[in-house]
Amino acid sequence: MIRGLRGLRRALVGACLLLMAPLTLAASPAVQVELDGLSDTLRDSVLASLDISAEAARKRVSVSRLRRAHAAAPRQIAIALEASGYYRSQTHATLTRTDTGWRAHYQVRRGPPLRISQLQLTVAGPAQADLELQAARPQFPLKVGDRLRHARYDSGKRALLETLLGYGYFDARYTLHRVDVDPEVYEARVLLTLDSGPRYRFGVVALDDTVVNESLLRRYGAPQAGTPYHAADLLSYQGSLSDSGYFSGVDVTPGVPDRQAGTVPIQVSLTARPRNAYSAGAGFATDSGPRLRAGHERRYVNQRGHSLDSNLLLSPQDSTLGTSYRVPLADPRAEQLTFGAALSQKDTVTARSDSLNLQSAYMRRQGPWRRTLGLDYLIESFRAGDDRGNSKLLIPSVSWLGSRSDDPLWPRDGGRLEFTLRGALAGLLSDLSFAQARVGGKYVAGFGRNQRLLGRVEVGSTWVDGFGELPASLRFFAGGDQSVRGFDYQKLGPRDSSGDVAGGRHLLVASLEYEWMFAGDFGGALFFDAGNAFDGVRLNLKRGAGFGVRWRSPIGAVRVDIASAVSEPGAPLRLHLSVGPDL
Repeated sequence: MIRGLRGLRRALVGACLLLMAPLTLAASPAVQVELDGLSDTLRDSVLASLDISAEAARKRVSVSRLRRAHAAAPRQIAIALEASGYYRSQTHATLTRTDTGWRAHYQVRRGPPLRISQLQLTVAGPAQADLELQAARPQFPLKVGDRLRHARYDSGKRALLETLLGYGYFDARYTLHRVDVDPEVYEARVLLTLDSGPRYRFGVVALDDTVVNESLLRRYGAPQAGTPYHAADLLSYQGSLSDSGYFSGVDVTPGVPDRQAGTVPIQVSLTARPRNAYSAGAGFATDSGPRLRAGHERRYVNQRGHSLDSNLLLSPQDSTLGTSYRVPLADPRAEQLTFGAALSQKDTVTARSDSLNLQSAYMRRQGPWRRTLGLDYLIESFRAGDDRGNSKLLIPSVSWLGSRSDDPLWPRDGGRLEFTLRGALAGLLSDLSFAQARVGGKYVAGFGRNQRLLGRVEVGSTWVDGFGELPASLRFFAGGDQSVRGFDYQKLGPRDSSGDVAGGRHLLVASLEYEWMFAGDFGGALFFDAGNAFDGVRLNLKRGAGFGVRWRSPIGAVRVDIASAVSEPGAPLRLHLSVGPDL
């Protein structure tokens, strides 16, 4: 009897499973949603707004929910199209069962677009007479004759309100914001009135106690209490403090507006960087060979914000030990005073020099330009060709440097121009008189998706009596990675009676290069260089041409070039390797 009951139970369970099988299969049918008659962009936005699209994405689909969503779809399509300016759309909807599930199809006729017949935008209150604000007001993204697009209407409202808030109109609000749609004449009127309310002013600017004086920090462009509020002033001040080098974190935030006083307090929170920083590195370039570099930076020597840098560079051809002491002046963002000293040894195939240079400079930024007034005292022992000597020179100088770039590591639109004038006067702590001018420029222009043209030119001229007494570091040479490729570093220039390069009074170098990054961060280059150092008017330009490999690395361009000295017998080849930003 028990055995019979067990058999009956198994039979009932099996029957139930068989009966439930079709229900289980029907619980998760595939749902295909199709919408025709619209552009791809408009179709995608409409589909995203439909309940049936959400039902189709479910793992388990309810047939009853699916039918409700399908019934609601035509109205939802109409609403979505109205937001894009189509108020006379028609939709034919079908829902059919297929072998794999369900197919929901919607054939849409969007109808003509609804155009704007009137756009009335009024800014009332004090902002109406604020010329600075009026110049900065964003263009409203809709105009008369445009198709009514609700997203553009909302973004235009938001942008206008945010502009007023950025100028300190914290009580600004819309007293009228309406879109009137006339279905009979099929046109729309946009009516907006924004009451600005009063413009607030900067209140107290409170700064954290930190590693430098508060008076110095305020000279980085702190907003003045009582001046009209402008959010851009806070961003500028925050950027200036971040660029000062003293802080790893800067946060300049407005507080709660004081509506009775009409002011906004400002809080400046600062996180100081460590006082000392150390660096070390190694590298290689064909001009200098292997290089070792070490450095120490004392970011703030005292609370007045003075700083000290020391650097050591060792290479077979050019070694330097230098230090520089910087003093921020009245506007530390734009002007500073530096004092320093550099002990150098240079030993190339053409010249050797050992020098001590005591340096001072006043630097000031004026827009994109940086002007530097310098005064150096150079003590140098040198050999260049047959010329040997020891010189002491007091050298005043003035230079201008301007640069712009859309990307500091790999620019596609940028340039750099530098002009320097320096000299010395015999008898004024100097052994001889000379004057020297030098101009250098570089331009980068991108075209296509991954191609660039790079142009470079450098011109220099020296006026001196007794050229043989001019130190090697003040003479012009050409050749090398950044000069005329295909020739050894500083191997070009006038030669002495022994045939050795002794350097020249004048310099002219030009280069044109084409780059194509055809494999992501890797590519190739073709280039042509010409130039030389010379005396008198006989140029005798040397020419180099070749090709190279380029790698867009995290630290700038890595360049490996094979250059041919095409102006020389046999056109010998030379490898050039250099690393660093283009500008």
